[in-house]
Amino acid sequence: GTMVVAGLGVNGGFHMKRVVGIRFRKADPIRYADAGEMELRCNNYVVVATDNGQEFGWVVREPSDMVYLQPEDGPLLTVARKATASDFGRWQQNQELEEQAFKLARGRARELALDMKIVDAHYAFDRSRLVVSFGAENRVDFRPLLHALGEVLDCRVRLHQVGERDVAKLTGGIGRCGRVLCCSTWLTKFDAINVRMAKEQALPISADGLAGACGRLRCCLRYEYEQYRQVNRALPRINEEVGTPKGRATVVVGHRVRETVSVRYPNDQVLEWPLAQIERFPAFKN
Repeated sequence: GTMVVAGLGVNGGFHMKRVVGIRFRKADPIRYADAGEMELRCNNYVVVATDNGQEFGWVVREPSDMVYLQPEDGPLLTVARKATASDFGRWQQNQELEEQAFKLARGRARELALDMKIVDAHYAFDRSRLVVSFGAENRVDFRPLLHALGEVLDCRVRLHQVGERDVAKLTGGIGRCGRVLCCSTWLTKFDAINVRMAKEQALPISADGLAGACGRLRCCLRYEYEQYRQVNRALPRINEEVGTPKGRATVVVGHRVRETVSVRYPNDQVLEWPLAQIERFPAFKN
C-alpha cells in the first residue's frame, strides 16, 4: 500500500509522494518524510534530511494507503537513505558524545552558579551543532555557559529552555504508580489538565496527591475522565426515587467504577442493581 501526500505541482497539477512515519527519539511525535522509491519496513533505521541538516531515526509507520495532510509540526522531510553500518556506528558514537556533553554542561552550569537544570544534550547527526535543553524557574543569563561550552566543543551550541513538563519527560523517572513516567515512555504531546478532572473521578484534592514528577497536575487524570463523566451523568443522586426490577426504591449510593446503584426499599431491604436496570423519573433527571 502507499501513503500519499497530495501537493500542487509546478504546473498547478497534483504530484504524489510515498510518505513514511519516522521517530528520532522515543516518545517523540511522529514526523513524516518522503520515502521516494525506498522499500522501508517498521524499525528500519534511516538517515533523514531536515531543515537543520541530517537526523538519524527509525521507521514507525510504513508507507500505507492513507492520504497525508501536512500537520502543523512542519514540512514533509526527505529520507536521504537507509542507514548503513557506519551510519549506525556514528549514531552510537553520537550518543556517547551527548552523554559527555551533558555532563560537561551540567558541571559548567554548577561552576557558574547558574540557577538552571540541564536535562538533555543532543547532537545533529553530522555533529555540526549541539542543542542543550534546560529548565529554569526564572530568567537566566546563560551566555557565560554558552561561552564556556563553545570553548571546549568544536561545534555550534544552542541552549533551549523547556517547560516543567518537558523537564520531567527528558529526565525520566518513576511515577507514584510505580511505573516509568508516561511522558518519557509513550506520551507524544501534553494535553491540558485541570482539577475538575480529579473532582469528576472523586479523587482527594491535595496538591501532593495530584502532582506528577513535574510538579504539575498528573497527565493520567485525563485518561478515564470521559468515562467517569458519562457514568456520573447517568448515576442517580443520593435519596433520589428510582424504578428497579423489584419496584420503586430510594438511592443509597452510586458505584462509579462498577456502574451499579445501591437502593433501599420501603421495607428497609438494600439491593444493588446495574445502572442499566435503573429507571429514572423525569422530575429527577440532571
